[in-house]
Amino acid sequence: MTRSPSLSTRTQTTLHIFASMIRAARLERKMPQQELAERLGVSRQTVSAIEKGDAKVAIGTVFEAAAIVGIPLLAESTRDLQRLSTTVAGLASLLPERARSANVELDDDF
Repeated sequence: MTRSPSLSTRTQTTLHIFASMIRAARLERKMPQQELAERLGVSRQTVSAIEKGDAKVAIGTVFEAAAIVGIPLLAESTRDLQRLSTTVAGLASLLPERARSANVELDDDF
């Protein structure tokens, strides 16, 4: 038996809100769960789990479902997404070298 991940109330609430957004967008497009499932390459039960906010569904599958029904993720367009990616990469480059690569050799010779 697989255990559900232990999630904070805030994370659970966010999952349920996002799930409701996906369901509402799908219904607005008059798209049956089966059609979304086929476009995602998953079962209809997986789409049902996405729309219930099930934390066990792979995040990539949830994001793809959102994209298919027209919910923008992080940015409205590919251009905006690329700009955001460049900004994040620039911020990461500002981190100290030790924060970027954590290859630490342990001295366990007591």
